[in-house]
Amino acid sequence: MIAMKTSQLAAQFDQGETVCLSFHYHNKFNISFLNSLITKILARNNKVYLRDTVITVLKEIIVNAVKANSKRFFFSLNNLDMYNNEEYTRGMTEFKSFIVARKELIESELKKSNYRVKLYLKKNGNGFTIVVRNNTPMHPDETLRVRERIEKARSYKDFADVYEDLSDDTEGEGLGLLLTILFLRNSGIGEESLRIESQNGFTQTSLLIPETIKPGPIVNKIQTKILNEVDELPSFPENIMELIRLSKKPDVSMKELSDRIVLDPALAASVLKLSNSAGFITRKRIDSVHDAVKIIGLKNLNMILVASSARNIMSARYSAFKEIWNHCNRAAFYARQIALQKGYAALAEHAFLSGLLHDLGKIVLLSTTAKLVEWISDFTRNREIRTSTVLEEIAIGMSHSTIGASIADKWNLPHYIIESVRHHHSPLNSDAAFRDIVALTYLANTLCGIESNRYDYPSVEEEVLSMFSLEDRDAFNSFHETLQSQYEEHNDVISSAS
Repeated sequence: MIAMKTSQLAAQFDQGETVCLSFHYHNKFNISFLNSLITKILARNNKVYLRDTVITVLKEIIVNAVKANSKRFFFSLNNLDMYNNEEYTRGMTEFKSFIVARKELIESELKKSNYRVKLYLKKNGNGFTIVVRNNTPMHPDETLRVRERIEKARSYKDFADVYEDLSDDTEGEGLGLLLTILFLRNSGIGEESLRIESQNGFTQTSLLIPETIKPGPIVNKIQTKILNEVDELPSFPENIMELIRLSKKPDVSMKELSDRIVLDPALAASVLKLSNSAGFITRKRIDSVHDAVKIIGLKNLNMILVASSARNIMSARYSAFKEIWNHCNRAAFYARQIALQKGYAALAEHAFLSGLLHDLGKIVLLSTTAKLVEWISDFTRNREIRTSTVLEEIAIGMSHSTIGASIADKWNLPHYIIESVRHHHSPLNSDAAFRDIVALTYLANTLCGIESNRYDYPSVEEEVLSMFSLEDRDAFNSFHETLQSQYEEHNDVISSAS
């Protein structure tokens, strides 16, 4: 239903009509609906790469508009005069705890009130404009604070500066506006595209998405350090490259390959481990390299050689990141099973390898800037931002997805892996030639994220749900539960055979 309605509105927008949405509160349904509409409008205007930035900024604006209306309701409920300094100070202290503890009451009461938020989308000669208007004026203190925050934002070079200044306060008074200014500046939309006005009983925030986007390069110490880390990563060892070449030869014997592998004990152990985790069998553990090569075949051996080499290089250079590898193991299993069960069997092994390697960049990111990344993760969760990737890009100048793609490119990995690593959070941005494999990796990663409460069903891209016939929420949940059971069963078999 959401998909159909937002498609109709996107078509009206394309025809030059003004699209207007009206709501009382920013509940999950409204945000999901808006996400879908913005995605389609941006895609139709060849600007889908701005999706995360625009949605994050727009949600921040909407939350502020609803918060302003909620504040008026609270003051009215408690018979407080906003324009009496003493009562305003006391009311604001109480409101901060009230808005957190009484969300359901606020939503219910706003629906009964005249307080509304209206959103307008309109094409113009310079691009298109998004306007968010709430029917309450700004208090003089609010106007002053907005001006101060905008000036503060202009003093920051990047989000790392914000972290250093405000890291003792995750929610940070006014942090949302600071974030918005930095997003607009670094995305190329431009901070001058944002205007906040209050007059005639309304407060209006307008955002111009210009026809021409001019992103500027972000250069800071953290980014330089990360790029140096990627440059210094060793290439695959020559014996691995020779094995990969051999595995591609149609006339190579299984014995020749297995004999070469066992000469490298670390590689042999890695091949055995990955062969078992891949789920090529379900009732028996693979105990020898010869059996592994025989059972999984040449194509899959090539895949496992690539994966094991990548892991060995990363593990040798950095501290153990067991949690990330465990996540990748699960994502790889899910990606393979989704492909097998949803009509993409030919991509099953490619999906598995993409799942295994999709978070390469996160290891480098955590190794170079762990405290900042942890703060970004907390901030993302606390403000219910859809993904931390967009914040990583603003804070550091690149996301873990971009870092991972650079590593995959350095190692001359296949294009489908590079594309899957780069877009495992943004499948709609991927090259059409690799859209299916990227979608498999994205969905597998998202399912893992749902299990750790990082995502939920409404956050999944509708186009991806449609690809795998999972538009129905119950069907989606049932399929997810099946994958979880299969993964746990497979792990139990492998563990019991150890």
